[in-house]
Amino acid sequence: MCSGTDGTAVTIGGFDGPHLGHKALFDAVCANALQHRHVPGIVTFIRSPGSIKKGDAYPGDVSTLTLRLRRFEELGFKFTLLIDFSSNFSKMSGGVFFDILVKKLRMRYAAVGPDFRCGHRLDTGMAELTAIAHRDGFRIDSIQQVELDGQRISSSAVRKAVQSADFAHAERLLGHPFLLDFTAIGWTVTAHGLEVPVQEITQVLPGEGRFPVDLSLIHGGMVGALLAVTGGFLRIEADGIGYLPKPEDISTARFRLS
Repeated sequence: MCSGTDGTAVTIGGFDGPHLGHKALFDAVCANALQHRHVPGIVTFIRSPGSIKKGDAYPGDVSTLTLRLRRFEELGFKFTLLIDFSSNFSKMSGGVFFDILVKKLRMRYAAVGPDFRCGHRLDTGMAELTAIAHRDGFRIDSIQQVELDGQRISSSAVRKAVQSADFAHAERLLGHPFLLDFTAIGWTVTAHGLEVPVQEITQVLPGEGRFPVDLSLIHGGMVGALLAVTGGFLRIEADGIGYLPKPEDISTARFRLS
């Protein structure tokens, strides 16, 4: 558990997942927070900027905000600053952004990825940030990228694994199971089970098919089921002689690994 009282230590990014590539950033923040009595935090977006920039071509988020916030808390972070990637924010320079972090968060340490850039038209990279850090009295570290079997671990790699229904590989990249968050889904009860149009799901989905899953229930317990992606709909069906819980009782779905 990270804790502290003297300023903040943060990492900044989309953190869709989060995945093992983010772990090095999280570990750096926690280590600095512990050593210097800083409060560890996350600076991230409500939704991935890719969902805005890519529009209909965007395949979906790896995780939801609810699941990400839960994960950050489990990892010991004490706060999360959420940014709405609005038109106004996209026009802000990187220098102004970091000035806000220093003044409003009392930021004393920041860990970022090796290719980190921010600001309007990506005007601020490590060279500029090093100068800003020296001027404003905080430390910044560029953390080396993480690879798995020669592949860079990224949210894009996780999405590709899910889209191809390789849930085992997705789990290896994430460092934890890939979950679909069903806590805010408006299911329709049909003769076949529970269904919702796929366009109402913000997370990335596998291609068409039927997949065995375990449904976690809000009040505890787990129920086996089948998850079908077919005809533009996502459907939950009973697994064999099993039963389907009420829609409002379903928390998440975890794909069973073959």
